[in-house]
Amino acid sequence: MSNYTNLDLLKMRLYNNGLIDKFESADMCVESLIGIQCQYQTYALISIYNRTKYKCNIFTNNNLIKSWGQRTTLHIYHKNDYNVISDLYRQSDNWVYKYAKHLKIDYHKYLKSITNFFNENNKSIIKKTEVQNIIPKYKSKEIMEWSGLLILATYHKVLYGILNEDDKKVYKQNDIIDSKKTTSDLIYRYFKYYGPATRQDFLHWSGLKYKEIKEELDKYIEKAKYLSIDNKKYYYESLPDCKEVKISYPVILGKFDPLLISYADKEWILNGKNKTLIWKAAGQIEGVILFSKGLKGTWHYNLKGNKIIFEINEISPFTNGEKSKLEKKLVKLGKEIFKKEIVAVYQGGK
Repeated sequence: MSNYTNLDLLKMRLYNNGLIDKFESADMCVESLIGIQCQYQTYALISIYNRTKYKCNIFTNNNLIKSWGQRTTLHIYHKNDYNVISDLYRQSDNWVYKYAKHLKIDYHKYLKSITNFFNENNKSIIKKTEVQNIIPKYKSKEIMEWSGLLILATYHKVLYGILNEDDKKVYKQNDIIDSKKTTSDLIYRYFKYYGPATRQDFLHWSGLKYKEIKEELDKYIEKAKYLSIDNKKYYYESLPDCKEVKISYPVILGKFDPLLISYADKEWILNGKNKTLIWKAAGQIEGVILFSKGLKGTWHYNLKGNKIIFEINEISPFTNGEKSKLEKKLVKLGKEIFKKEIVAVYQGGK
């Protein structure tokens, strides 16, 4: 079929991604979505909160960890995905290996030093500062740049990050039993929970070159269901009936929300609007506010004393009714995530 619109695509993706038909738990959310990007831990928590039926303290959840994966970025993962993600990206042609080669550094030696630290000190926990102290000072700054050595340590299954409320940089010696997940399983989950999506969307999300995953991806696509929009094939596992999908607007997606980083083509959410409203310089991505006709505004927050200031950029003017609905959701978010009073400040919209 080809009579789908960008608004239909938006609804289907919101539904499949857990923003309408929510997940039963944080475990299910994180595992189904193959991780939640986590440069900013609070925004990652908002992503999980938005998709979960029963709210709970995820910091007491021993199944959730931090590690590096897609696009060599930090994610919250379910332990079940640690091995398959590490194996996949250890074999990929990404910047961190090129960087180590450029520095002429034998990173295997430093990974062994981390393992020796665990064994010799009879410890299973290591702080980032302790990792830095293991490395000769003249190399430490370079190899730790952009978390380089820590990324390599997760890809080579030496350690993983401990998810903690204070967002401290602490890591645990790898003790995760292989769940026997496969690359094919990751591909299936991507199209199940992010679909409908194109092949190029998958490559964008994964950060992999086509040649690195061609065999498994082609095998999936060969048998997959798809719909067509503007002569492009969008693959999926299941589709909701767009006419029956009931959405509680506004939908508030935070910075680096899974839906904002998972597609090469951004038109499904922009619908003719300027890309730079959301995707900023230096890889920054603004949070978005969606109403029934699509993208209405962007947002981020700042902490000021005992208050959370939500700065909202109106792409088109909000009605008083829309502001009221938005602020009710922001107040709830403020109580659940920040446990602070919120203030909404509006800009633009003239």
